Amino acid sequence: MLDLPATDPQAAPGSGARRDERAGMDEPGIFKGCRGVGGPLPEATKRAILVYLCKPTAGSWERLKPCAIVGRTTLAEAWTLTNPAGEHRFPAPQELIRALRVAVIAQWAGSTGRPQNTH
Repeated sequence: MLDLPATDPQAAPGSGARRDERAGMDEPGIFKGCRGVGGPLPEATKRAILVYLCKPTAGSWERLKPCAIVGRTTLAEAWTLTNPAGEHRFPAPQELIRALRVAVIAQWAGSTGRPQNTH
């Protein structure tokens, strides 16, 4: 389901691993905590999500769902976390926003050992 990064308990605060985990916390609004596989969430991904939220369609969901939004976690995986039975339909805007938040919280809970506020 989620690809949670292994953390080194001996890693010093501010180490490279911690910086990577916190990279998305500088993102504003619904993208807070989101990040791409190798760094910040790409602008093209953010734009595609915003376009989808304005006018969700099955076709746009098919193009959007493989996008990584929290490390290697895709939008489709985030959607499945919040709605396991929803695989046969595309999410409504509020459902996709909730899926983003849940994926971020799950990532932080898995990497730090405790949930973090994401907004």
